[in-house]
Amino acid sequence: MVEQANELILDILPLSAQTARLVRVYGTAPCVALPGTLPAPEGGSLALTELGDYCFSEKPRSLPAPDALCRYAVGADGAVRLTRAFGLAVGQKPAAEDTPELHPVCGSFLEEVTLPDSVQVIGSCAFYNCRSLRLLTVGSSSLTVGSDVFLNCFALETLRVQAAPEQPT
Repeated sequence: MVEQANELILDILPLSAQTARLVRVYGTAPCVALPGTLPAPEGGSLALTELGDYCFSEKPRSLPAPDALCRYAVGADGAVRLTRAFGLAVGQKPAAEDTPELHPVCGSFLEEVTLPDSVQVIGSCAFYNCRSLRLLTVGSSSLTVGSDVFLNCFALETLRVQAAPEQPT
């Protein structure tokens, strides 16, 4: 089995108005860059606008039922593919030998996260107990941040805001 760098699986809760909330991330590397848009199950696209409560915590709380979620595979090249929609498989399932060993990207495993500009909300305790998280990169759009987002993130040393010089931050 050949392991691909930064291959991700995203569990997403579609919301109204073509937006979506990230519920959980699985992968092979401790550094993740999240996509801003995802193919919608019914066609079109969804903008990733929210990080759910506890989404990067080792012990997530109040997870939606599997039949409410959509699962996406993000390849090493950044291509995003819908693999499950509301509990049902979509398209062809990859062969077992092509699927790297994925585990939750959370807690002490997580080191860096790059959020797309589309993210507007970071839910409460989104990075709870991410003790190795050292870098969070966000866009220039306004963010609503829940409570205790960085509780026990002792290694967090850099919050990078990516914006053009003339953009408000």
